[in-house]
Amino acid sequence: MYAGRTIGVEVYSERESKDAVRVAKNGIQNAKTKGCDVVILDTAGRLHIDMEMMDQIKNVAAATNPHQIYLVCDAMTGQDAVNSAKAFNEALELDGVILTKLDGDARGGAALSIKPSPAKPSNYRCRRKTR
Repeated sequence: MYAGRTIGVEVYSERESKDAVRVAKNGIQNAKTKGCDVVILDTAGRLHIDMEMMDQIKNVAAATNPHQIYLVCDAMTGQDAVNSAKAFNEALELDGVILTKLDGDARGGAALSIKPSPAKPSNYRCRRKTR
């Protein structure tokens, strides 16, 4: 089950496909056909950075020309989130980093260690999930 569907958000997927660029392009076309005005492309998550993943995200970005690029990190990865943010920003210029699970028992050091580039404004926001 896709999390988007549980909150009523249209989800497009091609579970059998290994071609991320094709899936992204098809997803955008599907969204246009259905009249969607916002599309979120979500790549497969990984715990560690690898060159195959970096090549994949560069290819998807080149093929789809996204308006904004965000890296979503699990706060429980701690300082490794800093390394991930640095590597991703070198591959694709990030517009921001989103840390999840900050309300857990993990340390929040990554939130303070991930710094925006000097050319970008520093806007740190924390939004607690309400139940």
